[in-house]
Amino acid sequence: MRLTNKLYAQHLGWTFKKHWIVQSKRTPRDTGAAAELKKIGVSVKDVVDLPEHEAYCNQEKYLKYNFILLVSNKIITNLRLEAINGGKTSLRDDKTHPNWNLKPCHTFGNSNVLLEGMSQALLLTKSVEIPSLPKCIRESMDGIQISGLLERKVKEAVMASHLFSADQVKLPKRRNPLRPEYNLPRDYGIPQKRRVSILINKLLSECEKFAGRNINSQRRLLDQANFKVTVPKNDDLLLFDVNVQKIITASRPLDAIKGKYDSELPDLHPIKYTISMPKQHVYIPETIYPFGGNLNGCNPHTIFVNFNNEEVKNIHDLQINVSQFQSRNLLKAFSVAAARAKQLYGDLAFKNISRPIVVQSIQTDGRTFHFGVFQLNTLRLDNLEGPKNYWFHQNNEDLFQLCEYGSGKPTLEGFNKDVFRYICAFYSNA
Repeated sequence: MRLTNKLYAQHLGWTFKKHWIVQSKRTPRDTGAAAELKKIGVSVKDVVDLPEHEAYCNQEKYLKYNFILLVSNKIITNLRLEAINGGKTSLRDDKTHPNWNLKPCHTFGNSNVLLEGMSQALLLTKSVEIPSLPKCIRESMDGIQISGLLERKVKEAVMASHLFSADQVKLPKRRNPLRPEYNLPRDYGIPQKRRVSILINKLLSECEKFAGRNINSQRRLLDQANFKVTVPKNDDLLLFDVNVQKIITASRPLDAIKGKYDSELPDLHPIKYTISMPKQHVYIPETIYPFGGNLNGCNPHTIFVNFNNEEVKNIHDLQINVSQFQSRNLLKAFSVAAARAKQLYGDLAFKNISRPIVVQSIQTDGRTFHFGVFQLNTLRLDNLEGPKNYWFHQNNEDLFQLCEYGSGKPTLEGFNKDVFRYICAFYSNA
């Protein structure tokens, strides 16, 4: 159709153009924010009038502060920070950084894994490995019977997360090891994080229906929780800064697992236990637990950890093996338990923990699940003698073998209902 004046008058391009013309003529007005700040004793000053600004500009010439709030001539908030040195968006990692520390720390985050896998994780956290789940979990699983209706609901949850979601984005590039330079056609589909999020939410919804109101009233759910804790070990400083996909909290903490377990810690000589943990000088030695200490129902119960092959990689670009996959689950559970211990006991947690902290952990990439239970008995990681932490875990379980469209029809093959039984047993455990 020819673009006439009448047609163009109703065109979106014309509408947006006129809208921007009108908006560009608006005069900024005083919002009254400065007057309100003066009432409470907060003065707003231009950054060019501050000696700190001149010192920064003369020293490195890469910072620009728009404005700073001052209380009693002390900087309390930096509202905006721009880098004007080569387009950088962060401070330099040198002694000019305000968070630079003389003593470096070894960090474990969301994207790195341990080189030696499980043996390195056990030595790092001073833990004893028990290759089976606790007795209470196994007994709870024996009492869970999956009906035909419930099994159909779980299958529908799997297909809804992997096939029926309306999210269609450009997926990461596929690589052929035999032809590394060849660009394969890009695929469109459901992003991995979206698949895991939908799957976990739907499975937990079925668990809530199965568990009943009494148990559900004692549970709280939170998405994308961040945990951070700093732990000393020998002459090293370990920083754990991790994120979990979902955390379930309970009104009362999980009971300590009965029984005594002891074994020799792995020997990695000549490799050090901090290998593949990046060392950095810029850090804040703080503890972050996403719930207040006095809040009711903030005890950690179960965490769900997302494993994405595109984000979690080895420093040498080799594929993640089973031991590294499982050790990542252990360290995530340890980080949550250690952050909770630091919140409850402060620095006294490094001397004595009066009541062990138990955290259940489930790691999945959308198909493979790894179940583990971590019990924190001590944070004195430098002494190989004395009490040790416990790590109970099971071998990896696949929820299904194949879930895709075949001949235009959704197909689910090799469904394993035991995975849902594990999740129900974890959720119902008290």
